[in-house]
Amino acid sequence: MTVFAILLPEPQPALKEAILASFADAYILSDTQLLVSSSLTVHDISTKVKIFDVKNPQNVSLGNAVIFATSSYFGKMPATLWDWLRVKLETQQSG
Repeated sequence: MTVFAILLPEPQPALKEAILASFADAYILSDTQLLVSSSLTVHDISTKVKIFDVKNPQNVSLGNAVIFATSSYFGKMPATLWDWLRVKLETQQSG
């Protein structure tokens, strides 16, 4: 699986709720920053959580966000984040 960062420019409760409904194991960094793990593409995630649907641009959007696929990471955060990343990235490597 790939770890994705979903970054919202400001708090958007409906969009955050859609992300959490679609990715129950999402890691919440803040009201505007979430990490999800999936085998989907960035386009598929955007469509799934109703940010933007490339194939149907007229579809209802729940808000604005940018989605990044991650390939590496580094920093200083609580151990819960490092544990979450380790589990998700191990799933990617063994899959």
